[in-house]
Amino acid sequence: MKVLLVDDNLSRCEEINKLLTLSAGINVQDIYTCHNTQSAKKMMRNINFDFLILDVVLPKRDETPSAKFGLALLSEIKNRPQILKPSKIVGITAHTDDISSFKEEFDKYCEVVIEASHKNRAWKAKILDSIKFETVKNISKHTTNNKVTCLSVHGIRTLGKWQQDLKKTVESHINSVGFQHYKYGYFTVISFFVPFLRILEVRKFESALEKTLGNDDDEIIIFCHSFGTYIVVNAIESLIKKGVDCNKIAKLVLAGSVLRSNYDFSNILTSTNMKIVNDCGYSDNVLLLSEGFVPNTGMAGRVGFYGLNNQRFSNRYFSGGHSHYFEGGNNFIENYWLPLFSNELELELVDDRLGSGFFTRNLEKVVHALGKIKELAYLILIVWLARDLII
Repeated sequence: MKVLLVDDNLSRCEEINKLLTLSAGINVQDIYTCHNTQSAKKMMRNINFDFLILDVVLPKRDETPSAKFGLALLSEIKNRPQILKPSKIVGITAHTDDISSFKEEFDKYCEVVIEASHKNRAWKAKILDSIKFETVKNISKHTTNNKVTCLSVHGIRTLGKWQQDLKKTVESHINSVGFQHYKYGYFTVISFFVPFLRILEVRKFESALEKTLGNDDDEIIIFCHSFGTYIVVNAIESLIKKGVDCNKIAKLVLAGSVLRSNYDFSNILTSTNMKIVNDCGYSDNVLLLSEGFVPNTGMAGRVGFYGLNNQRFSNRYFSGGHSHYFEGGNNFIENYWLPLFSNELELELVDDRLGSGFFTRNLEKVVHALGKIKELAYLILIVWLARDLII
């Protein structure tokens, strides 16, 4: 979601920017700020914004702020085809008295005019409610007109409680999505180390996915975590090789992925119209063990996949560990996964990394080096043990 904030109150601009990034989950790169109506018009000629937050009392350039300039901007948005009209407009002002003589005109253009002052503590919640309403409206429109199924796959050493949390979060906003939770029981760390046992789980899921693709759904959105990302991606690759049409899979969302960072998605991307989102936790220390010691796995859920980021493929980096996506209080599912049910969403890069320290950088280098030789090391160990048994 692209948001344009037009406000000449610098401290309030800072407050709203924090609100949008921390509470609404909007990427800082998607928030544009300007302080007069001329700058706003210039931006709206080039960028199609989803949401406009407009201080109704503004200067045109450097003049004394006046409600008449804000009203003139709203009129131009409506009547000038050169200006790309935002999907929703919310007006804000520190004092409703400022716009009393223009209130009827403002009400024609703005869905709501909010008194954003220190005495009105609810103004931030009203802005958040307006943004969430717009997001849910787009999702509801899409999922009502199309039969959408959400398929989720959990990771190892868990029974996937987050799958139910995902369902509850989505259903608290819309009731037009079907859900399938794929469960394979409690998969131990020892089993995760054994490639043969992993392949068995891939084959089981592959069969289940093929049946799901045969249903009458218009589209399928898959969410998978940790070892679930390994299962899902390998199953899709296998189905494509068998000639199964996987185009019903509209989006594939990977979280805490144990795949290698150099994994080649070209076959999936060229054979389907699928969009792939790889959500990472840059403090995901569990994946250091995967990269350094577990055969045929890596830490793409920590450092991302190598290659281009675009409207088909996006790495998103967040502060947190292996399961931060499901931790209570951060509203991650609502802020970052719920919007993926809309077909109007652009895949945007989210990068909350602050820069790693000396120790972290060197630890990743050591683990990465181990990852390059681990399969050979295990092979040598097996041969050595076998020789001792024979002798």
